[in-house]
Amino acid sequence: MNLLIGLAFSLAFMAVFVVISVLNKKTPIPESCQHAYMEAQSCETCALSGGCSFKEAIEIMKETTKK
Repeated sequence: MNLLIGLAFSLAFMAVFVVISVLNKKTPIPESCQHAYMEAQSCETCALSGGCSFKEAIEIMKETTKK
């Protein structure tokens, strides 16, 4: 019985994750974030430095919103 409850819980969790992922992909990018989104798509920082740091990402966002 515990196995069935655990299996049902796991399947429900995965279903919620899939539904949220699909809805997230359908959500349009806000116009105020279009520029930052396009810059992020061509970002090569991780490939060059071996990883992106959170602090650098925040600084890039601050610079983008100032423009």
